Amino acid sequence: MQVDKVVDVCSQQQFLLRNTNMASFKGYVWNYVHVGNTGTPENHCGNQHGFANTVVAKTPTVAEKPYIIQSGGKYILMRPKPEVNKVGHTAGWENADELDFSQVYVASESDSAAKINTKLAAGLHVVFQPGNYHLEDTIKVTEANTVLLGLGLATLISESGKACITVAAVDGVRVAGFLLQAGPKGSPTLLDFGTHGFPGHAANPGVISDVYARVGGTNATGDVSTDVMM
Repeated sequence: MQVDKVVDVCSQQQFLLRNTNMASFKGYVWNYVHVGNTGTPENHCGNQHGFANTVVAKTPTVAEKPYIIQSGGKYILMRPKPEVNKVGHTAGWENADELDFSQVYVASESDSAAKINTKLAAGLHVVFQPGNYHLEDTIKVTEANTVLLGLGLATLISESGKACITVAAVDGVRVAGFLLQAGPKGSPTLLDFGTHGFPGHAANPGVISDVYARVGGTNATGDVSTDVMM
């Protein structure tokens, strides 16, 4: 984020900013965390003789959330590249892979998990339109560098006692923008990312962004359960 003037959080507390360029920062209460920002205050512990600011000069490793742009009358899925020791924001779109929508399947809530898995097995990325996806099976990601992107916090509901999403031992998978919801048959987990002993790759990490999980939601009238959220 680029802020040309002072960021004044007034009475807000437990506030975190990451990779933000700002003229300066002004807080009044406590517990402000800065990671990879410019214009930050001095690092200060406690609420005596100043405000509690935890300052991490650089973001060690980060990959921004995938997003969609429109260019030349076409939609493009943007897959931001990993960055290390990052300070400030990334200007423009220069640090992302551009994925034409010929490589993307746009799912709707009427699609079955089987249909979505067929698209994934064919090497396509999947963008989920907003909605409640009642899954009779797990959405299985088996190809490296796959993007699963939910719009409007697409809600994936386990109906059969299986995980909503599993990601195999492959590099560079991005899962972003979902609400995962337990169902009437208890599941071992809602998101299973990677496999035991698979180290991943530092230059091409798997990334989870804006993914939430809950037990109890639109189906909370009956018993719903999962052993582990993620």
